[in-house]
This record gives sequence, C-alpha cells and structure tokens, in this order.
Amino acid sequence: CAADTVGVFQIESRAQMAMLPRLRPRCFYDLVIEIALVRPGPIQGGAVHPYLDRRQGKAPVSYPSPALEQALGRTLGVPVFQEQCMQIAILAAGFTPGEADGLRRAMGAWKRRGGLGHYGQRLVDGLLAHGYTPAFADAVVEQVKGFSSYGFPESHAASFALLVYASCWIKCHHPAEFLAAMVNS
Repeated sequence: CAADTVGVFQIESRAQMAMLPRLRPRCFYDLVIEIALVRPGPIQGGAVHPYLDRRQGKAPVSYPSPALEQALGRTLGVPVFQEQCMQIAILAAGFTPGEADGLRRAMGAWKRRGGLGHYGQRLVDGLLAHGYTPAFADAVVEQVKGFSSYGFPESHAASFALLVYASCWIKCHHPAEFLAAMVNS
C-alpha cells in the first residue's frame, strides 16, 4: 500500500505504484485485480475509475441486471478480466460459448484487422434483444474494444499476483537477499 515496489515484478511501474495506495490491496484477490486493472484494456475500456470509486465507497456497487451479477460480482460490477467480456456476451447477449470464444479471438485480432468482425454487431443486437439499453450496448462494445488493447485473463493476473506476493514478502522480510537477487539479475 506504500508503493515501495521498486524491483518487484509487475508492480514497479509508475502507473502501478500510483494505483497501489489508491486500491490498498488487503487480500490476494486484490492483487489479482491490481495486476489486471493497470493495463491498457481496462484503462481504455473505462474500468479503472468506476472500480476504484466502488471499492472506496464513493459509488454504489450496481449491476446492469441480476444475470450480470454472476459475471461481475467479484469485481464490483465492473469488467476487469477478458473472461468477463465473454460472460457478458453469454449471459446478456445470448451468445453460445462457441460464439463467446469467437468474440475473444476477435478481441485479440482487433488491432490487426481494425474491428470485431460480425461479433460487434451481434453483441449489440443480442444486448438490445435481451432488453438492455443502446447506451449499455455501446458501452459494452467499447469495453470489448478496450480489452482488445491488452486485457488480462483472470488466470494470467492470478499467476502474476502470486509472483508479486512472493516478491513483496521477500523484499519486506529479507531485504538483503532481495537486493542481492536484483543485483545478480
């Protein structure tokens, strides 16, 4: 929380160091979110400030529908991970799991091809058909585009968070050994 993270894998950048005192991780899963949140995808998708506001109690935790609480419950109603975009597509837009996987692949190729292909319109149409507002549908598409610019899967963030936790523990409890390891690397 003090952002004393110089030399610690994944959280030594200025952006991560600025986020740590704001997020104030208290458990392992907070580190998972920290790792995933400070990425171009969630930043461009507009997830950072809503998440922080909800986390800090400045905004209420809310969900676009009861169905989406299942997908967004662990992240306070804000999509932070790639899988959550896929879950939104399944739960709110009527995608099959196969179509959601196609959306994931389209997200990965968005920068190269310049679009989501037919998945973008399919997502909007599905959301509207399931009673979501056009504004919500547009916001979801923008979030998906943001994740196309490098969003993390939850498992990736969790594996990095484990390395962060271990590195921070060593830095705190064995600073000489931590420094020696940094010098050696």
